[in-house]
Amino acid sequence: MSGRILDRKNQLVAIEKPISNNPRSPRSDRVSRRRYDRETRARQEAEQLLEAKSRELYDANQALQKQAVGLEDAVAKRTTELEAARNEAETANAAKSIFLAAMSHEIRTPLNGVLGLATALSESDLTAEQQQMLGLISDSGNLLLCVINDILDLSKVEAGKLEIENIPASLNDFLDSVCARFAPIARDKGLRFTSLYGGLLSSNQVWAEFDQTRLGQVLGNLLSNAIKFTSNGAVAFTANVVMLKTGKLQVNLIIRDTGIGIPEDKSERIFQPFVQADESITRKFGGTGLGLVIARDICRMMGGSLTFLSADGDGTEFTASIQLSPSKKAARNKDLQTEDHEEILKYRKWRILIAEDNKTNQLVLKHMLKRFDLELTMVTDGQKAVSAWRTQEVDLILMDVNMPEMDGVSSTEAIRAEETASNQKPVPILGISANAMVHQVSRYLESGMTDHVSKPIRKPELIRTMALALSQQTRSSQ
Repeated sequence: MSGRILDRKNQLVAIEKPISNNPRSPRSDRVSRRRYDRETRARQEAEQLLEAKSRELYDANQALQKQAVGLEDAVAKRTTELEAARNEAETANAAKSIFLAAMSHEIRTPLNGVLGLATALSESDLTAEQQQMLGLISDSGNLLLCVINDILDLSKVEAGKLEIENIPASLNDFLDSVCARFAPIARDKGLRFTSLYGGLLSSNQVWAEFDQTRLGQVLGNLLSNAIKFTSNGAVAFTANVVMLKTGKLQVNLIIRDTGIGIPEDKSERIFQPFVQADESITRKFGGTGLGLVIARDICRMMGGSLTFLSADGDGTEFTASIQLSPSKKAARNKDLQTEDHEEILKYRKWRILIAEDNKTNQLVLKHMLKRFDLELTMVTDGQKAVSAWRTQEVDLILMDVNMPEMDGVSSTEAIRAEETASNQKPVPILGISANAMVHQVSRYLESGMTDHVSKPIRKPELIRTMALALSQQTRSSQ
């Protein structure tokens, strides 16, 4: 208080005024203190919580860093393991390809003798019993050849090297030839064989770009299976072609049979390599179980698929769907259209140089060509082939690939080099080899060979290829 007031009442008033107006009154101090303490505690709790969370985050970050290091080590280790496994698989696949190529060559070479001489025997005078036995030899040889071809095709599929060669051709003519091939086989077994064309095929000649060999492989497998697994009833072939908005031709090829069918629980097995729907099928009907696997892959490469519907004991229906590019009518070789292949070989006494080291294969070629009045010269290696070409007039060379001293590829390259240097007209050189894989044939053609005939040699194919080369030789000399 600033002074004494005598009036009691006024004194009291004077005393109360400063108390009520003072912000630092005891009560206010108590309230502020409690608030301060509360805020302090809250701040301390927040700091403690923040510190605890920071510690947790730090520990978690350390743990993550350790896990990251461990994960990187694990990934690096796994990558190394996968790389090693990949290299091992590639090495194994390369070894398998080399083995298959070697085995193909080693089997095809003697098989050429078996089938070639069987063909020669079939053209001689034989009794009915001998003809029957010869037929069994030929059938067995052809079956073995089919097995070899299937295994090679499977290896190409697995390596991604199965190739499709699209060439303009008449789809109607192609399908007619397929039906003409299998209809007699079905009828000989007592089955009805029918064919029906629909869509564009029913009213027009449909020209398209496609691989006749590969598509024939698909239909051949489906039709032969249909006939093989049908004891009585019928086999029906239906082909339908429509034009899509994309400009492509949608081709659906359907083969139906009334055969044994495929049980539902075995349907997944038929597209597995070396597996039949039932193991007893292999014993009864034979086969490797590769045909459908390869056929499906060919259909996929042609932009389609291979599907089927079947029931045990109620027949099977396979549908091969593909897409083809339409094409214009292909030009035909006028000379070969007016002259038969054999007539070309009979046109004059052609001078043929044959380079072949295997005596059996020499005999096969002699028998296949004995009907024609040809001047044949035989040599046993590539070096002798080059020497013979240098010293005598030659119209065509049949060149084996694998020979001692100098192989067929080196011989061809040597002849082509000398022809170029002396400005000579190239002599047709036909490669003949049991190495029939795509990359191998490409190598032969790159070396300068005119064409190639695979072993086992088929007489019609040999004559056709020789006639084509000789007809071109005749035109170029005119």
